Amino acid sequence: AVASAILVSALARIDLTVREKESVKLAGVDFNEVLVPLSPDAEALLRYAGEMILRVSGAARSVVVYAQDTTVARFGTMGRAQTLQAGPIVLDAMNKRKQQYLADLQILPGRVEFGYLPINTQAVLVQPIGSNGVMVVGADKVRPFTARDLVVIERLEPLLRTALEGG
Repeated sequence: AVASAILVSALARIDLTVREKESVKLAGVDFNEVLVPLSPDAEALLRYAGEMILRVSGAARSVVVYAQDTTVARFGTMGRAQTLQAGPIVLDAMNKRKQQYLADLQILPGRVEFGYLPINTQAVLVQPIGSNGVMVVGADKVRPFTARDLVVIERLEPLLRTALEGG
């Protein structure tokens, strides 16, 4: 019992620092486009939300907005596929209306679902928008999003929903 107490005490005094993963340069092409006709106000809201995420989150490099079976907008670095094809992870987020965070995409089998993002995307966040849309955010490092980032992205959902409903 004494040995256990000494061991616990020693472990508690060790200063453990988590080694943060390095950012990678995403392999892809930069886009800043809205692909469907929207009112000028709706397009401005959509662009604002996409640019806000890319600026506020230190690691976000790709933002794709998808609604009603259509890729609506692409901001940042994108992969080879031109449009989002909703796979199981995206559909699950839409159906449950719950944010999905894949903190280390490289070790997950679901990574093949995200062919519209750069091949070396390190993490993905899927934010539902209303009942039939999502915003997919790709990052350039593992475990990049802080609790603040997750809340900011979630709080942009009403703005995105308004934009997609026509402004």
